[in-house]
Amino acid sequence: MDDFFGDMDRNRKRMEYNRDVEKLELYLETVQQIINQFEEMLYALQSAHQQYTSEWSGRSKDSYENVNNEILQAAYRLYDVRDELYRSLHHEMSRLREEAEAI
Repeated sequence: MDDFFGDMDRNRKRMEYNRDVEKLELYLETVQQIINQFEEMLYALQSAHQQYTSEWSGRSKDSYENVNNEILQAAYRLYDVRDELYRSLHHEMSRLREEAEAI
């Protein structure tokens, strides 16, 4: 009887770990979709930048170039955060899978 309840408890814990992994996978997919949308917008902005700004001059162009550079710097920071988040999520998912297998 103890084996029966022990098996039930182990299966319950294993299912909890697997459910947590699934939640992290869904979160990772959502983050990837958001990053993809950001990259599409950034690409559109940079395409417009290359197409239209060559004719600009003076303070307007300088001001716009400053804003564009700030956007690019923000994108690079976002990519750094994204990479760290991906590493952390994959590490946690691996840890949870190992915990589930060890039960």
